[in-house]
Amino acid sequence: MEIKVRQANDGDLDEVERLYGELNDYLAEHVNYPRWSREVYPLREHAEEGLRAGNLYVALCGEKIAGTVIFLYEQGEAYRSVEWQIDFDVPVIIIHILAVHPAYMGCGVGKALLEYAEELGRSQGMRAVRLDTFEENLPAVRLYEKCGFSYRGLVDLGLEEIYGLKWYKAFEKIL
Repeated sequence: MEIKVRQANDGDLDEVERLYGELNDYLAEHVNYPRWSREVYPLREHAEEGLRAGNLYVALCGEKIAGTVIFLYEQGEAYRSVEWQIDFDVPVIIIHILAVHPAYMGCGVGKALLEYAEELGRSQGMRAVRLDTFEENLPAVRLYEKCGFSYRGLVDLGLEEIYGLKWYKAFEKIL
């Protein structure tokens, strides 16, 4: 299956929103490793924010959006507490809301989005790709480790009151 990653455009927003909804419906019926839920996270407004900033990307299988991700370039203060392999203040890409449609889980979409982040980061002079995931999100942890990301420790992102989740595993891949 060929997967193509590109920057999202205005015409993608409805399909990204549908992907978020269908993924959350799937998670509600199965083991919800990331603890996402419809009407809470992720939402269309997150995709809109990413699009406005030019940081929303989509993975296509044919004409269908099979996955999406937002790349950030500023680390939250909570990331200062993590023991990164290289200095906190170096330029990095942060993976935010990496989501794969249930119909494409296990097909390499997540891997393609991570590889694209690495290529984009190298072309922009970034030194690393960093990300975090809820500590119990075992499929994500396996994906990140399989793709060469190094576990750097637990971080409290201050989201316990909002989402009820305290600890997140932080990962880094040096470019």
